[in-house]
Amino acid sequence: MKWTKSQLRKLRDQMREQGRTNDEIADEIRIRSGCSPLAAYRHMHGWSQAEATERYRGSSAGLPLDQASLSRLELWPEIGGRTPQATQVVALATLYDTSPRRLLTPEGFDKLSEHERNVLKRIGSPTTSPKILHACTDQADFPNRGETRSLPPERQIDMAAKRAMRFGAMAEGTNVGVETIQELFEEVSRLAKAYPRAPLHEALGDLIEAQDVAFILLEGRQRPNQTRDLYLLSGLLSMMLAKASHDLGDPHAAMKQARTAFICADNADHNGLRVRVRAQQSLMAYWAGWPTEAARYAGLARDLATEHTGTAAIWLMSQSARTWASLGNGERALDDLQEATALREKLSPDDLDELGGLMHFAHCRQLYYEAETQIWIPGREAQAQQVAQEAVNLYEAAAAEGSDDWAYQDEAGARADLSYSWVSLGEVEGAAQALEPVLDLPATKRVAGVVNSVMRVHGALRGPDYTGSKTVARLRQEIESYSQTPASALTAGR
Repeated sequence: MKWTKSQLRKLRDQMREQGRTNDEIADEIRIRSGCSPLAAYRHMHGWSQAEATERYRGSSAGLPLDQASLSRLELWPEIGGRTPQATQVVALATLYDTSPRRLLTPEGFDKLSEHERNVLKRIGSPTTSPKILHACTDQADFPNRGETRSLPPERQIDMAAKRAMRFGAMAEGTNVGVETIQELFEEVSRLAKAYPRAPLHEALGDLIEAQDVAFILLEGRQRPNQTRDLYLLSGLLSMMLAKASHDLGDPHAAMKQARTAFICADNADHNGLRVRVRAQQSLMAYWAGWPTEAARYAGLARDLATEHTGTAAIWLMSQSARTWASLGNGERALDDLQEATALREKLSPDDLDELGGLMHFAHCRQLYYEAETQIWIPGREAQAQQVAQEAVNLYEAAAAEGSDDWAYQDEAGARADLSYSWVSLGEVEGAAQALEPVLDLPATKRVAGVVNSVMRVHGALRGPDYTGSKTVARLRQEIESYSQTPASALTAGR
């Protein structure tokens, strides 16, 4: 479908009024119009190819590019076109104010030469000028001091921090020192807190880079206590990457990362991490439609789920509860909910709880799992509605306070469960109102679990009681449109 300039302008204006970022706008343009990522960013700025190449030449990129060349690049690789050089990709990313990898589809990235791919991998996610690109390829991936001064202050700080972490890891060499270990723990804590609050693509690159650093350090020589710390860090990062794979709708890749995470937990001999990884594996199997496997994973760590493993124990029992409820064993599910409540009352946070974010199973998240357990059990629709509403209220309060307990995915899940419970009670207006904030989420936040939760509401709305209702028909149509653009579709080009 070829979009007109007026259609593109209307879409841009609507999304900007909604406070969407340039990356989100470009993503929508790419998905809706079917154009390449490179063309989508040009359309996002509202430039013609002639205007883009004129601005390119005026940016002192130092790389030749005319309108015909840009046109060929925008057609590559789907319709032949011209294979870009890494320096051109970075120059265009600087012009469009985005990251180089976002301008390429996965297929396009794979078709670059190994050298060109390695250059783009070294550049990373932030935008980088062409001059800096050359410095990075020759000077350990970082610009010299004079070139860095021309960048915005926040970009200089970010690059300096990454350079310091890499240099520290190198300088401490074969005997990893406490500073490198501490730096990695701080990075893991930052990512654990950032992941639940931001679109996945904002954390994914840093997660991969941190895991790579931890793995490389493990291949060297360390003291036994440092090796244990590195296994713990590698396990935490692998667990978060398992969640990332799951959120992008790839359960098989997710399970591979999770298995690595559990191996690391064993090598670190850390029960808190063991329980968290098993809970994550059970969660991923649950959403993949493998409830028996989900119950098996939860059972593997049941004996470890005590007050000594922090909130991980509550997570495991809450996850076990909704799994057994989905299998039709409501009595066992309610027993697990009682056990989770008992654990909360005698809770002693462990060292991983202190990292916050994904590593801490907050009370609002526990209530969300409880509501989801209740909706699986026939005759408990009113209890599900009550608990789901309580979870939503706590998430709203956490968001208003800026608390680390807030997580957009779990709040969306709680709202979807609230909507489902209203449908079950015959209250369509209440269901639509509960689901409205979820349907307003930008496409970059429509991860697999959120989409599945929303589609479960769609399933409930297909019951015979709602045949012929125009209100229900509109809500079903809105849900279908929403689910057709998941976050995985938008991250495909990153």
